[in-house]
Amino acid sequence: MRIAALERFADPSRRCEPALVRGPGDDLETFDLPDGRRTPVAFARALPGALRDWLRVPRTSVERRSLLRACLATGGARAGALLRAPGLLERLRRGDIDAIACHSTSGFALAGALARAAGLPCREALARGTRYFGEFAFELLAVVPYAYWLHRQGRLEQTASTADTRCLYYFSPRHVEHAGARRYVPITEYPIGRPGRWRYDASSFPAELDTSRWHPPPYKDVYRDERYTWSKPTCVVCNKATDEYYRWHRAPTNVLEVDLLLSVIGRLRERYQVVYVRPRRDDIVVDHQPTHEIGDHEAIARAYPDVLTIQRLRARHPELGYNELQLRLFAGCERFVSVLGGSAYLASWFGGVNVVYARRGWEVDCGAYERWFDRFSGARVVAAATPQALLSTIDRELV
Repeated sequence: MRIAALERFADPSRRCEPALVRGPGDDLETFDLPDGRRTPVAFARALPGALRDWLRVPRTSVERRSLLRACLATGGARAGALLRAPGLLERLRRGDIDAIACHSTSGFALAGALARAAGLPCREALARGTRYFGEFAFELLAVVPYAYWLHRQGRLEQTASTADTRCLYYFSPRHVEHAGARRYVPITEYPIGRPGRWRYDASSFPAELDTSRWHPPPYKDVYRDERYTWSKPTCVVCNKATDEYYRWHRAPTNVLEVDLLLSVIGRLRERYQVVYVRPRRDDIVVDHQPTHEIGDHEAIARAYPDVLTIQRLRARHPELGYNELQLRLFAGCERFVSVLGGSAYLASWFGGVNVVYARRGWEVDCGAYERWFDRFSGARVVAAATPQALLSTIDRELV
């Protein structure tokens, strides 16, 4: 069978995984929908031929209007769809193409229209597996819960992500890790994603969470490990020191600066065994946001030598990757302090109470902590936007 894979985007996270759309003996041919902004010269050269095809290939005005509507409803690649659609339709009629495939049918009306013209369903890679190399927070929000939902439906065949993620996808029959840094990748195609009105990826973050195809895996049960329990209850304090990008602003924003961090730990250490989790650059697969050193580890070692760090725990158990160590540590904890970003997501997967220091970000803008962060595990998630509010919230919720 000859399969045409239609591709809207250049990012590997948003392209077909061949193993999920091609069977034994199938031939897969890729058709990229050109982006006039990326390749303006090639786009301009192809335009006259596309205009001729629009006049020649559709057999009736009704068919032409139907194909045009499908192109205009192809989110993220309307211009490329207009350029390619009649040529693809002609190849279907000649019998050069037997089936259509794409990464996701969400917002991809052209793929559906061409598949119907072929008289066959569209092969959607995302219906059988996931492939995501974007930011850790978005992976925990959209990708892992969708993959686990597929698993529970008996439909999951393969997952792919960055290095040190096999533990996140322990349920996957085949997980592939790819080398390379993480980067920003929209989650628009996933079930919880929301396309923008004027620009496809402009509003890809949900104010409300659609859980119809979303189910977080039970990390707390799977990774419970007695090696990471102590005589006192555990409280994990998560932090980050990375640049965050907002309009006219590029600097660490949602970060527990050293003085505030020491105040937080000082309130907690008598009641809890505090474990400090702040990844250094070499600990994790980094993304596009530069990581800084702020003197936090050194300050904690001087002021509170009884506080453990995840780096010390990993030195004791070098056989574990950073992410698996986090999962095992968090599974034995029900009290967390975290900051807006990936740590706030992961800390919300384990029940108990998670106090989040959230000064600025889309989660604050759409009220995510109050609206749906508890859906990961039933955790009580409480956000604080200022240092004083954070300390007061810790006193009330944890001390």
